[in-house]
Amino acid sequence: MDTTVNDTDLGETFPGRYWHALPDGRVQCDVCPRLCKLREGQRGLCFVRACYRGGIVLTTYGRSSGFCIDPIEKKPLNHFLPGTPILSFGTAGCNLTCKFCQNWSISKAREFDKLADQASPEAIARTAEKTGCRSVAFTYNDPVIFLEYAVDVAKACHARGIKTVAVTAGYICPEPRAEFYRHMDAANVDLKGFSERFYRDLCTGHLEAVLDTLRYIKRETRTWLEITTLLIPGENDSDEELDALSRWVNAELGPDV
Repeated sequence: MDTTVNDTDLGETFPGRYWHALPDGRVQCDVCPRLCKLREGQRGLCFVRACYRGGIVLTTYGRSSGFCIDPIEKKPLNHFLPGTPILSFGTAGCNLTCKFCQNWSISKAREFDKLADQASPEAIARTAEKTGCRSVAFTYNDPVIFLEYAVDVAKACHARGIKTVAVTAGYICPEPRAEFYRHMDAANVDLKGFSERFYRDLCTGHLEAVLDTLRYIKRETRTWLEITTLLIPGENDSDEELDALSRWVNAELGPDV
């Protein structure tokens, strides 16, 4: 599968972390398990991380696809600051290609000129404080692909006593994962199914990488963890698969998840 899109007009960029140069002149993005290998001017499958001047840059730093004040249960989080409002925002792009995506107009957006440019980390934290939101959610698209931006927003929020929430598929490599979750107070991870076939055929990803993230969050961090699985008739809703998923969560993460 071709994971790159040629584009030499990248617009405003922010230096990315987690990449390394390859002997053939390409650079490899090390944020997620796709490990996109890019030549100058190419974007990864997520479309927001690109090769520019011999390194990886983020093209959506400080830009938002929208803001909304929601009940925190809508994220959904049922046991973290229940009954409180949360400021939700996202950018664009995604590192999975789920055929059942509910936010496809954002996750697969290519018209970046429609993103707002007035979304600095401090502005987001200040807005949450002014609107009485006790937390900010990185949602609509997966925040791991804009890790540098999300971490800076989280720092600005924590400086004002505001909690941070990641709504994510958990498809991220170990080193960036450690930095990302160090700044997240809670996470709802979308465990999309419980078979490699489902992840391969419907998401073009791999199940084990997500399971590894779930173990990491529960065992190695203080991040509050909840899990969501969207059931799709005939794809991931068999009694056998749901039984296996439930048993795995109980054994690996504990009955409190």
